[in-house]
Amino acid sequence: MKRSELGQHSNGLGFTPRDAVRWLAPAQLGRTAVRVVLASVFADFGDKRELEGGFPRYELDLDRLPVPGQPAQPVVRDLGLPGSPAALWLDFTADLGDGFDPTYTVASLLAEKSLVVEGHVLPRGKVLVLGGDEVYPVASPAAYEDRMVGPYRTALPGGRSPGGAGVLLALPGNHDWYDGLTSFIRLFTRQRNIGGWRTIQTRSYFALRLTGGDDAPGWWLVGLDSQLGQYIDEPQLDYFYNTVTARLLPGDAIILCVAAPYWVQGAEDADAFRQVHFFEQDYLRRRFNRRAGTFEATGAAVRLWLTGDLHHYSRYEETTHGPNPEDGPASDPRRTQLITCGLGGAFLADAQALPAELTLPAAVPSVASPPPVRAPGTGRHFVLAPGTFPGRAESRRLRGRLANPLSPFWLPVRNPGFGSALGTAHVVAALTLWTVFSAFRGLSFVESLLSLRAGNTGLLVLAITAVPLLLLLLLSTLGPALGLGREPQENGAGFTVSRGALWQLSALAAGIAVVLLIPWPGDWPPFLSLGLVLAIIYVVGFAAGSEAFAFFILGTPSGEVAAWAMSGQAIEDHKGFLRIRIAADGTLTVYPVAVDRICRDWTLGTTGDGGLRPVPAGGLPPLRLFEPPVTIAREGFPP
Repeated sequence: MKRSELGQHSNGLGFTPRDAVRWLAPAQLGRTAVRVVLASVFADFGDKRELEGGFPRYELDLDRLPVPGQPAQPVVRDLGLPGSPAALWLDFTADLGDGFDPTYTVASLLAEKSLVVEGHVLPRGKVLVLGGDEVYPVASPAAYEDRMVGPYRTALPGGRSPGGAGVLLALPGNHDWYDGLTSFIRLFTRQRNIGGWRTIQTRSYFALRLTGGDDAPGWWLVGLDSQLGQYIDEPQLDYFYNTVTARLLPGDAIILCVAAPYWVQGAEDADAFRQVHFFEQDYLRRRFNRRAGTFEATGAAVRLWLTGDLHHYSRYEETTHGPNPEDGPASDPRRTQLITCGLGGAFLADAQALPAELTLPAAVPSVASPPPVRAPGTGRHFVLAPGTFPGRAESRRLRGRLANPLSPFWLPVRNPGFGSALGTAHVVAALTLWTVFSAFRGLSFVESLLSLRAGNTGLLVLAITAVPLLLLLLLSTLGPALGLGREPQENGAGFTVSRGALWQLSALAAGIAVVLLIPWPGDWPPFLSLGLVLAIIYVVGFAAGSEAFAFFILGTPSGEVAAWAMSGQAIEDHKGFLRIRIAADGTLTVYPVAVDRICRDWTLGTTGDGGLRPVPAGGLPPLRLFEPPVTIAREGFPP
């Protein structure tokens, strides 16, 4: 059965399977815009993280759990994980709470006891990390239940996790912040089970020692809440100083999870990476000695950065420009890795705009205050690895489907109401323009239309259709030469809006031209002629207006509008997640698992407690790796 049929069994499932969000549907656009504005206002005037400073704080422990329902209690309950395991496995997924089919497919794969991918046996992770945007389009209790909690609880019921529950840690993304983080805090900070996974964090950020101890270096897992990219609050910094910074040992390695790939954003905006660089530098690489009044090196380093937010897979690898024997071979495990994997359930995004190289701020000495974030000619260099998905050619192919009327991903087909809204807008615009035109001539709407048959309509049609296209051509070719559109904060928005308006004027002109070229009979009733004219304008507006908007999107090189080429298609296939292994010798290996085709046909099974559970009708989909496993040593290059 399909997702819509599963919805008829909501009572047995305990949630309602939802369709993927249609981001460019007019109603959805309006609702999302309102929540984004409210979230921005909240971010300025009411930060929930300040309140989290009063929440319970204790060191998270992999081997023990807090008493259920009593977050203020100390850690007292055994988790059931073996002490000092030969290998510790973790899972990472992000951008997950969207349509049921992709979200539940990924959840079902994460719930499997083990997976075999290209000959590698990958056991289920003892820790599941959700890297942000656990729900779409905006956070609310009902949205979390239907789009994330219900699917994950059903994919791994408590009875299917022998040996105790696995640990679940979550980081909020921008969509989790759209209700001020209220729903996120209620869901993830109360030490409750989501099926066979147990939440253990007490705040919207977390720190967990994975291996090693107070007298032996190992791996740490740290999740940072940067609140819509604004700043890191003082209670959060205080939490990390006491639970991580003060306990770091020389040789400790850190997996740092952040809500967005700030290293990519930093390629265009140096301030984008400033906050996380400050945290890495002053809370992980070094700590402030209050007695001496100076910084001292911790001897620890971030070896792996993880994030979602961008719905693709990409990896940047540390390197140097030019030959350097110290840099070692291309597969040197001492290299730091920056990985983006936002493929947990939301629409697929392209990766064609990713820069081939990045330069990030270099580590600073453990003295005094740090220098500027970026100095010309200095920094740490990273290159984009070849395993990026989708690649440039695939990205171009996928983006082009938005403007293909024969594709099921065509803009008005994939976004219900979009074409109708454009058609209606064209009708209103045509009525307004033709009414003004007729009034100047002293004729009624229909009389003015019929009178044009006696004149030379060809020249008028040519002028109506050619002028907007000529203006669009001039704006597109001469605009950049005149400096328009280079800096979005200066005139880029106006340049983009002007282009979009001219594209729609061109489509409107096409509709008017069709009307003028039709030989309208003079003996028809006026209301019939008017009705047919408006119907033609509506149909042309629906089709040509949608096509013009698609070309406008595809012709925008970067920014939010350019991202609509993929969000407007709501592509549910091509999902993935990371399965990570930390060996006994401290070596970490990342397996980037790709799911090319999600499950769309389901049968109903039962859970141990009598509830219903969807099961893939044809079994779980085949898997592959986006690229060969990536190995990271616990200690990297000297800073």
